[in-house]
Amino acid sequence: MDARVKLEAAAFLASPAIPDVPPEEPLAMPQQAVAATRMRVHGERDGRWRLAALLAPAFGVTALAAFQSWRAMSADGMVALEWMALALFVLNLAWVSGAAATAIAGALVLWTRSDVRAKTLPFVTPSKTAIVFPVYNEQPSRVMAGAQAVFDALTRERAAGAFEFFFLSDTTDGSIARAEETALARLRETRPEARFFYRRRLFNHGRKAGNIAEFVKRWGGRYDYMVVFDADSLMSASSLMQLVQRMDASPRTALIQTLPAIINAQTLFARTQQFAMRAYGQVFGAGLAWWSGGAGNFWGHNAIVRVRAFASHAGLPVLSGKGPLAGHILSHDFVEAAMLRRAGWRVEIAPDITGSYEECPPTLVDMAVRDRRWAQGNLQHIRLLFARGFDPVSRAHMLAGAMGYLSAPMWFALILSGIVLAWLGHGGGEEDAREGSPGGSLFLLTALIVLSAKWLAVALWAAGRLPDWSRRRHFIAGVLVETILSALIAPILMVNQTMAIASTLTGIDAGWRPQARERSSSSLGDLMGRYAVHLAIGAVLFAAALAHDPMLTLWTAPVALSLILAAPISNVLARAPRARSWLWRVMSTPEETEPPSIARAARRAALRFGGLRPVPPDEIRLPAVPVPLPARSIEIDLPQAGG
Repeated sequence: MDARVKLEAAAFLASPAIPDVPPEEPLAMPQQAVAATRMRVHGERDGRWRLAALLAPAFGVTALAAFQSWRAMSADGMVALEWMALALFVLNLAWVSGAAATAIAGALVLWTRSDVRAKTLPFVTPSKTAIVFPVYNEQPSRVMAGAQAVFDALTRERAAGAFEFFFLSDTTDGSIARAEETALARLRETRPEARFFYRRRLFNHGRKAGNIAEFVKRWGGRYDYMVVFDADSLMSASSLMQLVQRMDASPRTALIQTLPAIINAQTLFARTQQFAMRAYGQVFGAGLAWWSGGAGNFWGHNAIVRVRAFASHAGLPVLSGKGPLAGHILSHDFVEAAMLRRAGWRVEIAPDITGSYEECPPTLVDMAVRDRRWAQGNLQHIRLLFARGFDPVSRAHMLAGAMGYLSAPMWFALILSGIVLAWLGHGGGEEDAREGSPGGSLFLLTALIVLSAKWLAVALWAAGRLPDWSRRRHFIAGVLVETILSALIAPILMVNQTMAIASTLTGIDAGWRPQARERSSSSLGDLMGRYAVHLAIGAVLFAAALAHDPMLTLWTAPVALSLILAAPISNVLARAPRARSWLWRVMSTPEETEPPSIARAARRAALRFGGLRPVPPDEIRLPAVPVPLPARSIEIDLPQAGG
């Protein structure tokens, strides 16, 4: 046996006994085929026609802009590179136009809706719901504090009896596992009436999706629904109760996804994401929910799932072949939602249910690590786009997920092609600025379309139609600051995501690392090394443009300078603004000025577990061999044949 496995086994045997789990009530979860026959929902009327109504004007604008660009470019004939640039321009413009159309639809929904909040009814339910926490080398203090806060909130509403809490640990580090068990023991001591259960796997077969599937197969028959949390998830008692009531009232609904707001952002980078998601996210979310109808999406957390429907129809296939685009599906949530819809179930997005929260990566470096894994998972969806049986709206979700990353290399390629064409005498300079080169048009149209969501939010705020923002005097200043910072970040993210796509396509697997929840302490020197590629790309772009034409330099400068300064930008954005400073105030969200009670309770509870904060190491890969440990100490989930 490998020496490292022996050390892990010894650590597990020396650890406190894992708390009891409930009696198993197995539920079959067969693996689904990639292609299958779609079951049609009787009387279903929403979804596809709305998506068509949304895309028609977006693609109309794209076609008109493409025609005008073609006319300008073809005046003296077109070379192959110009045709490629035009194709990149059309693809990028179609993508951002679709996003803008979603924002416009969301703005119209918010403008015309009299009450965007769901009403809480007296909580009576015959169902039993599991709140599951899949964890992987996370800080136990964070997870247990959140669970305690949620349980206490449900207890105050006299609803706790309808819920059980299940910690599904895939932790590979023995010290963190012992801290999990010790923290849970403390939690059970102070809440003896609560039903907190814990199960740990040694072999992380199927990663997070496999973790959830193993729970469903062993205990799924015990529950009507499960609410899936991430380690940083929080949900108010009201939101949990509303989700259960909606599922009770909608027997053909298999999944309801909330729109979590980002909270607890400290660094300038995280606060930028937090402000943008809170200010514009509800506009996009309302539009997304409108055109999705009963073919909505799943983001893997802060959602309620009908367990039997999930077990019967969401067993993930293993993609054939070799390499990063084969094997277990990383971005499993999109596919699970699509398979539920394929089986005739409704999948809904509920933007009107508030009280759902999450956190985001604290720095640009941490975001790049997460994007690397998400890029690989979302690219896998391309293999499923044309599989038989999926709803057209589900295909749109999967395509959007892939385009969220593929648009980065397309944007990058368009910039490069514009500079090369200028050097070859087929564009650039003052003449192209007048006639409208595809690169310049894309830059302007992208700016206008991205800003359209911001100005829609400003219009809604001014009319008092942006929920929770009506009393924020600094809202417009916050929009301006966020816009400037996002413009600085965008080229850096473009190169990050382009590198993630390139790594995936060259066969480099992203692995599975725990997500960073707190700010990392990278020095400027370390960041200079990390962003050396960005610096080189930015310098080449700027030098090539400067050597050719001043107008081309002006067009290229925003991207080139952002890349040249990527390390200091990342360093500054990793810092936390001083509390109550002007910058802090203008970028504050409603959840900061009036913190939700569930967030305050989680922070107080975290103090109790403050001594249990081991720092997760780099990913530990254990060999897939059986280890003879007592069943009570550790649950071993071995890979299946062919997986």
